[in-house]
Amino acid sequence: MQYYLKRMEDYADYRYALPANSSPAHRSRQEYTARVTWLTMNQNLIWSLFSFYSPSDDDGYLRAKLHYKYDDHLSLELGGNLFWGDNNRTFLGQFQNNDNLYTALRYSY
Repeated sequence: MQYYLKRMEDYADYRYALPANSSPAHRSRQEYTARVTWLTMNQNLIWSLFSFYSPSDDDGYLRAKLHYKYDDHLSLELGGNLFWGDNNRTFLGQFQNNDNLYTALRYSY
């Protein structure tokens, strides 16, 4: 788990320099992240969940992944990305319509 705080210096100058009718960013941006990984089947099956949430922007991101190592050469992966946020001008809220699922097949030699 991690907590991150980013604070903008000279915030008054930033607000003064904004174009008319622009929405200013928050002076402080808070972020929480967490990752959980579970190794099963002699570490051949990996379950992973990563989450990111910003209470200052009220947006977030969730990534789930399942990775299976079939043998020394072949691995398979299934995962998905979920974004949320009410404001399309925030860091992650701008991606709220870009949720996706993916699969991957990897051969190594």
